[in-house]
Amino acid sequence: MFSRKKKHKVLETIIGKDTIIEGKIKLPTSLRIDGKVYGAIECEGNVYIGKSGYTEPAIQAKNVIVAGEANGEIKTSEKIQIHASGKITGKIVTEGLVIEEGGIFNGNSTIHTPNRKTKPEPIKIADTN
Repeated sequence: MFSRKKKHKVLETIIGKDTIIEGKIKLPTSLRIDGKVYGAIECEGNVYIGKSGYTEPAIQAKNVIVAGEANGEIKTSEKIQIHASGKITGKIVTEGLVIEEGGIFNGNSTIHTPNRKTKPEPIKIADTN
């Protein structure tokens, strides 16, 4: 009689091209970055870094799609995709990695089997205050 609707995680947050954010970002939905983020990102949804986007030092999300640049540590529960214009420098921990021709990855990677049901360990960032 009563049906439960699944909650769909929607892209609710967009960081514009001319925006610079310094500090930790934590959100339950997906995030698109076209500006610059200098701080850890914890996202329950997907993180999309546009061609003009830049992030450092850490991202933790379901999926990370990079068309811009990401430096530091990236942990995903599903997949990382680097587009032809994208660049990642650092350490990644994921279940899947896709690098399009022209995409750049410089660093270390750990690929886990998709059978694993646990979330990756949170990224620990030293407090600079």
